[in-house]
Amino acid sequence: MSTREKVYAVLVIVGVLLPMYYNVQYMGAGGNLLVDFFTVPMESAVTASLLFDLLVAFIAYNVWLFSEGRTLGTRNFVICLAVSWLVAFSAGLPLFLLLRERQRQFAESA
Repeated sequence: MSTREKVYAVLVIVGVLLPMYYNVQYMGAGGNLLVDFFTVPMESAVTASLLFDLLVAFIAYNVWLFSEGRTLGTRNFVICLAVSWLVAFSAGLPLFLLLRERQRQFAESA
């Protein structure tokens, strides 16, 4: 495993743990993630800016994911889509980069 792959793997783990930690805290306090994800950030210009920044980046990532998935073979990239939508974008993106790196190394060695 290359250094780059190790970095991506660590980022996947951190990208799962940190958002889930705060999501569990928020839901434990009675928050509703599905509704509040869009309504709460709109209460402040700063958080609204962050929300839309992330949404635009997430949309671009989804387009890139499908494009790269077709180029490199869609076998494992559907997992990245599911992780991004169901867990966190901060986990799905590094997972995608990790799988992409591994796919490229496999193609180069073949």
